[in-house]
Amino acid sequence: MNTRLLLASLGLLVGTISAAVAAAPRPPLLANGTPAPDFTALKADNSPAKLSDFRGKVVLLDFWSTWCGPCKATMPHLEKLHQKLGSQGLVVLGVCVWDDRAKFDGWLKSPEVKTSYLKVFDPAARASADSIARKLYSVSGIPTFYLIDAQGKILFSGVGSGPKTEAGLNDALKQAGFKL
Repeated sequence: MNTRLLLASLGLLVGTISAAVAAAPRPPLLANGTPAPDFTALKADNSPAKLSDFRGKVVLLDFWSTWCGPCKATMPHLEKLHQKLGSQGLVVLGVCVWDDRAKFDGWLKSPEVKTSYLKVFDPAARASADSIARKLYSVSGIPTFYLIDAQGKILFSGVGSGPKTEAGLNDALKQAGFKL
């Protein structure tokens, strides 16, 4: 087989695989009303932080990574929610997934987006199949958000950044009784 034919065949194969992957649907996120799976992540000082530590409060769970542009784009909105609704009982919890611990630590020391809500690190690090996000929450893209009620049940889930995501979060928070 000549080189041109081999390269053309290889290009066709790669294109076919890419199209199949792009067309593959995302797995559905956990449904509203589902109990939110408990997990343990690590705080900056390596002490454990469990989702169940926040039982009795509404938790806005944000799965993000230091390298994720859309994650960074949503952080100012999350910070506004944290500032405005924290006194009403909202906890914003950023879980850094699919990342390196050194990059997470670097982010905490010199964040690209300044925020004051709690950020924790998934101990599975770059092992995405074993991550809290993928294994427990069916996350296939970030940022992904879950709003969890005071009893630990999912009220809302969403993926992505931008006005549509912000509006969805805001609507879910209003339905949960928060005054925006």
